[in-house]
Amino acid sequence: PRPALPGRKEVVMSTVGITGAAGYIGQRLIVHLDKQDWCKKILGTDVKEPTVASEKLEFLKQDVRDPGLIDFWRGRNVDTLVHLAFIVDPIHDEAMMYDVNVNGTLNILQICDQLQVGHVIAASSGTAYGAWPDNPEPLKEDDPIRLFPPSFNYTHHKGLNERHFADFIERHPDVIFNIVRPCVVYGPTTDNYLSRYLKNLPRTVLIDGRDPNLQFVHEDDLAELFVLLIEKKVPGAFNAAGDGLMRASEVGAMIGKTPIKMPRWFMYGLIWLLWRLRIPTVEAPEGIVNYTMYPWVLDTTRAKELLGWRPRYTSRETARIMFETHGFPLAAP
Repeated sequence: PRPALPGRKEVVMSTVGITGAAGYIGQRLIVHLDKQDWCKKILGTDVKEPTVASEKLEFLKQDVRDPGLIDFWRGRNVDTLVHLAFIVDPIHDEAMMYDVNVNGTLNILQICDQLQVGHVIAASSGTAYGAWPDNPEPLKEDDPIRLFPPSFNYTHHKGLNERHFADFIERHPDVIFNIVRPCVVYGPTTDNYLSRYLKNLPRTVLIDGRDPNLQFVHEDDLAELFVLLIEKKVPGAFNAAGDGLMRASEVGAMIGKTPIKMPRWFMYGLIWLLWRLRIPTVEAPEGIVNYTMYPWVLDTTRAKELLGWRPRYTSRETARIMFETHGFPLAAP
């Protein structure tokens, strides 16, 4: 039988495994774990080496799809495994992206099963709920995950992984399993297609005239949420977002971009074409249009009440920090 975890609110000493340790969230998590006295060892893996340093970190350069990863963690008393490895920026090699994102996740879940890891934390996304016109606002953790089609491969893979998480949870009721669903993550070290999307557009495009509410979470606030999950051992899914909302037009106004209304059929068709022509400034397929039209605002009450999570930065502050540190031309307040 799987060894039971003591019924405690905070860990005494912990060895934490991390996939995707060189990603921007993985590296911020390493920095935060390094400060925790109860964290004695960090066993991180990725296809590239992290640039942050920690005496607690032992790193292995290995692919998340490799079943041999089990040997890195075997016999090391890993009590919590944090699965972050994921191709965030959409790529044109659909098979490769699926293999890493979905089959890589299945490999990690299989390893967790074989090693009988008592606590698994998996990074999902608020986009996994889907961008639908009838979404409740805000979305809570018990709202259904409505799988978004492959026209936006990033969110499609997040939704598929949610199904695999649910299956694992059903088969392993004794495991503490967390699913983290953040909104758009911004911060000084964040560099992804969503951060570049705003910079590449000459105007703020309001599709069909819609000006949806947006949220942003600071990379350090998100890392702190992962730390609290490791400490508190509260099972279940948790949304993550900074306090407050911003309209898309407000975000654009921060960097001096005026709004322009465009019909959905035009933007959908244009992005469909430009993505297939591999135009460098178009970094996501046409399905992203839905996420700029329909609300997918997250309710963070659960994380605040059950974990005591208090994001340091609001959505607005997070956006401003990201723009300032990435050289965006800020408009006068």
